[in-house]
Amino acid sequence: MKSLGSVGSAAIALSLALGMLTACSGDSEDGAAGAGGSAAGAAGTAGAAGTAGTAGGGEGGTAGTGQGGSGGSVVPVKVDKIDLLLMIDNSASMADKQEVLASAVPELVERLANPACIDAQGNPVANQPPKPLDPCPSGSTRQSPPVFDLRVGIISSSLGGHGADSCSNVPTSSYNPRMEEMAHLVSRSPVNPDQSIPTWQDKGFLYWDPTAKGTPPGDSELTAFSKKFEDVVRGVGQDGCGFEAPLEAWYRFLVDPKPYAEIVPTNCSTGQPEANGMCRGPNGVDQTVLTQRAAFLRPDSLVVIAMLTDEDDCSVMDGGQNFLALQAYSGSMPFHLPRATSACKTNPASPDCKSCGMVEADSDPECQKGPFNEIEDALNLRCIQQKKRFGIDFLYPTQRYANALSKTTLPDGTVNPLFCSAPSADGKSCTAKMRDPGQVILAGIVGVPWQLLANDPKDPSKGYKTASQLPWDAIAGDSDTYVEPTDPFMVQSVEPRTGTSSIAGESTAPPTSGVNANSVNGHEWSIPYRNDLQHACSFALATPKDCSWSGGSCDCAEYQDANNPLCQAPDGSYGQIQYRAKAYPAPRILNVFKKIPSQSVVTSICAPQVTDPTRADYGYRQVITALVERIRPSL
Repeated sequence: MKSLGSVGSAAIALSLALGMLTACSGDSEDGAAGAGGSAAGAAGTAGAAGTAGTAGGGEGGTAGTGQGGSGGSVVPVKVDKIDLLLMIDNSASMADKQEVLASAVPELVERLANPACIDAQGNPVANQPPKPLDPCPSGSTRQSPPVFDLRVGIISSSLGGHGADSCSNVPTSSYNPRMEEMAHLVSRSPVNPDQSIPTWQDKGFLYWDPTAKGTPPGDSELTAFSKKFEDVVRGVGQDGCGFEAPLEAWYRFLVDPKPYAEIVPTNCSTGQPEANGMCRGPNGVDQTVLTQRAAFLRPDSLVVIAMLTDEDDCSVMDGGQNFLALQAYSGSMPFHLPRATSACKTNPASPDCKSCGMVEADSDPECQKGPFNEIEDALNLRCIQQKKRFGIDFLYPTQRYANALSKTTLPDGTVNPLFCSAPSADGKSCTAKMRDPGQVILAGIVGVPWQLLANDPKDPSKGYKTASQLPWDAIAGDSDTYVEPTDPFMVQSVEPRTGTSSIAGESTAPPTSGVNANSVNGHEWSIPYRNDLQHACSFALATPKDCSWSGGSCDCAEYQDANNPLCQAPDGSYGQIQYRAKAYPAPRILNVFKKIPSQSVVTSICAPQVTDPTRADYGYRQVITALVERIRPSL
């Protein structure tokens, strides 16, 4: 996983003495039980997919209902402008994937702003216009209308520790503000992170505007615009919070009507700020987010959200004691969550699946084991299989994000800012409608092997399937009912996995295997301190990296006895040279796409190859193709 960084060691008053969680309401807008909520709330029965009543639910609603209801079909709406928001993971080991994305930017920009001219048979003509405003040769037409109005904003996955001491926002000698960027637009220089790349009117986003519609006009020279776009992608960096919140990051920027300004100690009963409160909750309103959203988002644009992340989502619910999921210390001692009851091991959806902090310690065999230790409860894995391991879901339900892109009203009854530019004073009705769900696309470049998404699992040049064609049971399972994906490469596991992927046609390989024993992830590996996961997929780097000096930002800096396939030389030996990049399974993120397939584009962060740019399977070329093909019907 990732180095978390900025983990404070200052003592913090915790209400977990002797492992007992207090009865404290989560007070989230979703009505979800917080960590340490009432025993009944935290152990609430997991309902059917898409229904309310899940443990941590309250944002369900029946799939397929409501305007553009999740799971339903939406019709693309014709537009002449695009607002493209990229959510880029900025945690450790992301630089290699950011580089692959940056190298794909010129092709993305070219295909949107200067699409090819084709003949009557649909074939590209010989003499292509060099500039977007140039006409096509006689007898040919553009493959799709050129985009002359494109805004590009970038945010990171770092939302801080939600009140915990990891990824802390408390200034110390090691304080790093990139641990808590709060979905503010970033435009860092890839050379110097303390310097910014110029943005349109210093508003934080780029603006492609060759017909000079803007006041003042935006960029009109395609190469210069593309270069700035590339630089901003590279400038995101990889020194952010290791508890990535990619889903909540874009939700906060685009949808949250009142994004909080800070997380503060609160009274567990009232949810109100209290200096020595045992809970944590939102306080104030982040005007920066609201100002940037208003400047970036046009009422009639096509909104495209593209996520680049090599880990699953860790969007912790804000409120109550949910922050404890990310807590590192209790005083000077490492902090560990209570175990889960025995029922959680076999059926996390069972009403008997609870935190041991909510039952008598001698009433359950698992609870009799006492507190977790460092090996059993690694901080890096706190967001993985929480109900099964801890008896509590600390994360927002995935329906929150599907609803945010498909429903005009939020769970608290307020209008969705994506679909209303002028809400009433109480926020309950809309006086000026904006776009509808047909003008919103969610794209993912995430942790899933390309072989499981491709039209041909043996030939990546043939491109990706559409979201409605994907094998969802295999790649995503069902997060609402705690059903794991059926494909072995998508199972989140510390232990080496076994099994054969019926889609990829390849089997997992044991840690003792030779170089590239399979083409999906090389092979499984040993994890000495049980603080990491098996990889979903990997790909060969264009240039191997020397990790002997780069610390936690490089995957081969330590644990040479771990049989890590990323660090396996062509001769089969292991060392501190990294030969491959990796990604972890992301079933939680994929469950969001699963709920809104007609609005989704799903691709792999593991590039087929990054050494030969002349080939159709180079880098993220097929990712760009999938995204452009999904955008094209709206132009």
